[in-house]
Amino acid sequence: RRLTLSLAGRAKNVAPHLAANYPLKNTKTLLDLGGGSGTYAIAYLLAQPELQAIVLDRPEVLKVAEEFAKEHGVGKRLQLMEGDMFTDELPPCDVALLSNALHDWDIPECETLVQRCADAVKPGGEVLIHDVFLNDEMDGPLPIALYSASLFSLTEGRAYSAAEYKGMLEKAGLRPGEVTPTLVHCGALAGRMNS
Repeated sequence: RRLTLSLAGRAKNVAPHLAANYPLKNTKTLLDLGGGSGTYAIAYLLAQPELQAIVLDRPEVLKVAEEFAKEHGVGKRLQLMEGDMFTDELPPCDVALLSNALHDWDIPECETLVQRCADAVKPGGEVLIHDVFLNDEMDGPLPIALYSASLFSLTEGRAYSAAEYKGMLEKAGLRPGEVTPTLVHCGALAGRMNS
């Protein structure tokens, strides 16, 4: 609970900027994979009243998401789905969101998650990666490089560049766009599924 709440603190500031800077046009269902406290899904639900969202994560984490959904009055539009993002079947969706999820994993696991999201997205939908981005030379910016070094020591992952993420999206059969900045060195990068 403490870890989930601490991660939600930063997300609470960034999530409204993601929803404002990268609106989900023509989207009925958002899947937030490994969505933790549900902060990003909730930000989208608050910004887009017609949207439905699903947060898939571990049961103990979803307890916090349930509290946040009630607090923001979106409980009827937010489905909390217990599961393992690597092994459990993913529900079909218009947009699959990987927000600050990939940087915890090495490239093979990232590619698996992106592919699983691509397989869940309906024709014409998107896989949306929201994260920090190293530059394509992999030598900065300095705050991201330092963050990447800490990730490398604490998780199986690191920060990735936009070029690396675009490669993952292309490998999954998606057409990547460009990075849309959100807040605090974060950005959104979408890969679109052909109609």
